[in-house]
Amino acid sequence: MRFVSDIAVGLACLSAALAISYYIWKRRSVTGVARQASVTAIIGFIAFGASRLVDVGSTFSPGHVWLEFVQALTLGVALTASLAIWGLLPGLLAAPSQDELLEANKALSGAAERRAEELIQLAAAKAQLEQAVAERTQELDEANQRFENALKNSDISLAQQDCDLRYVWVHNAPKGMAAASLLGRLQSDALPIEADRILAAAKRGVMAQKQAASIDLPLEINGVTRYFHENIEPLWRKNEVVGVVTTCIETTSYRRQQEELRGLLRELTHRTKNLLAVIMGIARQSGRSSTDVATFVMRFNGRIRALASAHELLVESDWRGVGLRNLIAGVWKATSQEAEDKLTLIGTDYPLTPECAQNLALAIYEMQNNAIDHGGLLGPDGAVKIIWTAAKDEPGQGLKIVWEETGRPSSPASMQGDGFGKSFVEVLLPRATRGCSSVELHDHGLTWTLTLPQSNFIADAAQSLTA
Repeated sequence: MRFVSDIAVGLACLSAALAISYYIWKRRSVTGVARQASVTAIIGFIAFGASRLVDVGSTFSPGHVWLEFVQALTLGVALTASLAIWGLLPGLLAAPSQDELLEANKALSGAAERRAEELIQLAAAKAQLEQAVAERTQELDEANQRFENALKNSDISLAQQDCDLRYVWVHNAPKGMAAASLLGRLQSDALPIEADRILAAAKRGVMAQKQAASIDLPLEINGVTRYFHENIEPLWRKNEVVGVVTTCIETTSYRRQQEELRGLLRELTHRTKNLLAVIMGIARQSGRSSTDVATFVMRFNGRIRALASAHELLVESDWRGVGLRNLIAGVWKATSQEAEDKLTLIGTDYPLTPECAQNLALAIYEMQNNAIDHGGLLGPDGAVKIIWTAAKDEPGQGLKIVWEETGRPSSPASMQGDGFGKSFVEVLLPRATRGCSSVELHDHGLTWTLTLPQSNFIADAAQSLTA
């Protein structure tokens, strides 16, 4: 019976060793402590099964020492393997069980699902962020386009400089200066010495005091002096001043306009003084020739209206001069609209200088007033014809003007007396224009002849008179 049991135990041990060997050969994923325990168990089973088979062999061949030695060796190996397995048990027990692996797998599956959801959410957030960035970029592009368009046709320039006053950004540089020629250069290398000295002091002061400042200065560009107004702001980065940003506005045209305005004001003051002097003279002369206040007011108002009419025409032409035809027609209409249809004008519309226009306007008024009060315009058939032609046959004279008054003989009360009209037409007007003036009375009316030198006409008209 022992013989059979030893053979059965030996074969069972060898079968178990073979089964474990087949298992770990097929399951190559078994590694680490589990593989070590499996190999140890295989060795133990083989050793113990071999000891049982050796014991069976000793039954047939008793007394052989080598069989006893083999049996003892195999039993020792089996015992050692069994003890070694105890040493591997902690590692085997530390490995997760099947249930634990299933739970862990479920947990991993849930984590994977959550990870997938998080990835979807992240993708949506990324898309929203990209859209927001794209919209913001588009807004910045549009703002930049508006900024560039606003400055493109203006005299405003922007520049950024570091603490060494080196240009790091320039937009819409002043005309005559290229932004590319300024970038990367020190201000001292790009601007004239005096301009650099003034600007450098102002900009270093802004960086030191951390406060904005403004300055006006002239700058010579391409040999031309131009004027600029500079607004200097400190440039902040992480609560530190790292440079300045300068807004430069060219004020050259503004300064020139101011100079022109000052010149115009001086000219206006001069002309106003002259005009007041003329008005005072008119008032004195009107007072001397007037017997009562009503007569003085009538004559004074008429002369002022004539002078005002000339001034209106001069203002319309920016005080460059007024045409002779327009002047006569304007004064005639302003002082007596009733007699407007009795006036005939023949001649080219030569432009008179402002001084000549004012004097001639007063003379026209005096002659018109005399014709209405004492001359040809008293009668129903009275008329005045004014003809002017170039006075080429008279040395130094530019234009000859002839006043032909018809209708009835002119009364000597005005033009033959000591009134203002006579003295102005025959004495003051020739003196002011350096011309000649004469009045001739005859049976059918009056003839007034006036010659004006070329100096009383603006340049183009004076040249045409000598052509």
